[in-house]
Amino acid sequence: MNKTLIFMMLVHTVDVLVSFTVLGMFLFDITGERLQLQKLGKYVLFSGLSAGSIGFVLVYMSTLNGVVSYLLSSNITLAFATVGMSFLWKYDPWRSLSAVCIGGMLQVCCGSVVASIIKYFFFEYSEDAFLYYGGTFVIYLAIGAGISLLLRKMQFSRLIRYMLDGGWLPLKAVSIFVLEMMVEIFFVMGRQLQEETIITYNAGMVMLTLLLVGILLHVSGKEESERKIQYQESLILQQQLYVEQLEQMQKEMRVFRHDYKNILSGMYLYAKEGDADKIQDVLERLEIDFDQKIGEKIHAATQIGNICMPELKSLVLSKLTKMNKNHIACRLEVLYPINSFGMDVWDFNQCLGILLDNAIEAAAIQPEPYVELQLMYQEGFFTVRVANPWKQEVDLSHMWKEGYSTKGEKRGVGLSNYKRVLKHYPQAVSATSWEDEVFVQELTVPV
Repeated sequence: MNKTLIFMMLVHTVDVLVSFTVLGMFLFDITGERLQLQKLGKYVLFSGLSAGSIGFVLVYMSTLNGVVSYLLSSNITLAFATVGMSFLWKYDPWRSLSAVCIGGMLQVCCGSVVASIIKYFFFEYSEDAFLYYGGTFVIYLAIGAGISLLLRKMQFSRLIRYMLDGGWLPLKAVSIFVLEMMVEIFFVMGRQLQEETIITYNAGMVMLTLLLVGILLHVSGKEESERKIQYQESLILQQQLYVEQLEQMQKEMRVFRHDYKNILSGMYLYAKEGDADKIQDVLERLEIDFDQKIGEKIHAATQIGNICMPELKSLVLSKLTKMNKNHIACRLEVLYPINSFGMDVWDFNQCLGILLDNAIEAAAIQPEPYVELQLMYQEGFFTVRVANPWKQEVDLSHMWKEGYSTKGEKRGVGLSNYKRVLKHYPQAVSATSWEDEVFVQELTVPV
């Protein structure tokens, strides 16, 4: 192996390590996490060296056209970078690809401008290759760190978060990938330019990157506005449901107050007669009647108060109202305040809505209809459990197929949609069981 090849291998390795360090810093800014050197080091070593090894073979040792080999190497780099992010950040592949492509646009722009400026203005006449490449990498890393600090100061993660969350993740990821490829192609074009055009090229590269990032921010902002509208609508619905609940409790209190007076009159007569057994029977009936008419509603109101996410609270209230109209008892349990979990709240609402609708529909045709709903935190995970009575045997192996339903034809779309949503959250775990004529669905996601 000649010295030139060894030197180029060394330069390429350092270039890959520095580039992935800058990309890793940008990923922390995009996700909103604090910079963790240990995670950054693992990312650089795992994704960087793996992609760099293949890239070196393609760029320096293959017979492919230079542009083709570079673009192929770039796509391989994106693939390894995405896998590394999925593994270390625990993101699903589509969110990881989106974040990597956004960070890649910023990293390519930064590296391209730094390399061209140093090449044509600072080390043009220098014959010291170590000084040239060493200076390039140091300045590249410093400017990358400066841009990372700027992104953190402007809360870039908050501005871009709706591009990484919510629905249509595959479409978003592919769109962002196309934009990143545009930056890569523009970078390749810069290699063919003359020294006189380098200022124009750098300005164009910066403007292109800013334009593409601006498009992403605009789309993210538009989606954020839509979410705010949905949030406001959920608050209005929540207030309406609260009013309905209070009005119903008030009616129940009036009825109970009337019955209570009649019961006290009867107890007075029993007391005069000294009949303690009848007084005890009346008190037991009074307690049961209070629990059925008012106590359960007070308990439900207390449990609902522990749901601190308005979107989720509105959904639960609306389903409670639906159960009440269908004369289905709801056993709600929310022991601790629910503030957040590792899933988009609108996607979670879609999943929970499907589970509750299925449980309500199934319970409605049972002799003693009820639905159990439990929301709980357990050792770093958030679990929702929905249960309902079901006497008919359930084929758990076929229930996830679209169109399958135990309730007739042209049904069974809900659970297949439920499964489709969960494909975007590989860390989510769904479990189904049927035992002792009780059908149970559980969904667990990281906190």
